[in-house]
Amino acid sequence: MRSILAIECTHHIISIAVGGDAGIVERQTDKWQKAAESIVPLIEEVLVLAGTERERLEALVISSGPGSFTALRIGMATAKGLAFGLGLPLLPVSTIGALGLAAMERFPDRTVVPLIPARKGEYYFSVMPPRNREPSLLQQEVSYASVEQIGSILSRTDLDPVVVGRELDGVLEVCRVSGGDTHDADFFTAASLLQYGEEILRSGQWPALAEVVPEYHQNFTPHGGKKP
Repeated sequence: MRSILAIECTHHIISIAVGGDAGIVERQTDKWQKAAESIVPLIEEVLVLAGTERERLEALVISSGPGSFTALRIGMATAKGLAFGLGLPLLPVSTIGALGLAAMERFPDRTVVPLIPARKGEYYFSVMPPRNREPSLLQQEVSYASVEQIGSILSRTDLDPVVVGRELDGVLEVCRVSGGDTHDADFFTAASLLQYGEEILRSGQWPALAEVVPEYHQNFTPHGGKKP
């Protein structure tokens, strides 16, 4: 395994993992409200536990969103600063795509619907029918819908859908009515990103550092104040 540092900070659990010949070392924290203070010490802790140093890393891989606006922004800024300082490639991986692929390994014969909370009562999601695992699924299209719209989509999906994500309380009822199951995405962490980082490195194709940006998938409109 290549020496890669992975960062997953799109939700309320921040996780850092390092992969290498000795295996995978990972640590997590739920202090996402203090992401700016938490990420760098967590990176240093993981490197020490893995018995490696920053200078021995070959690349960084990051879950690029969508997700928590603040944690994602801080995580991306930290990753870009580290990649720039070390002269390493930063490999962005779609959160929806990576979450969906990780879930497909657990539910290979079902339609997987990875779900990420957006604003209250609204979610980012995608619909991934059962198929052989394909790297192209990392570029899965991300959609945006209300709880009611998601229920309607699930009711039209005839391939036994399973909704996978965190904070699923808001969709439990529509999933029950629509015939879909729900499964918490506690299995999706920074370690889940390492295999995709390896695939991108092998391909030899990744964006320039300046082109790596968070995938918010939402236009944030300021409220109040004067128009320019």
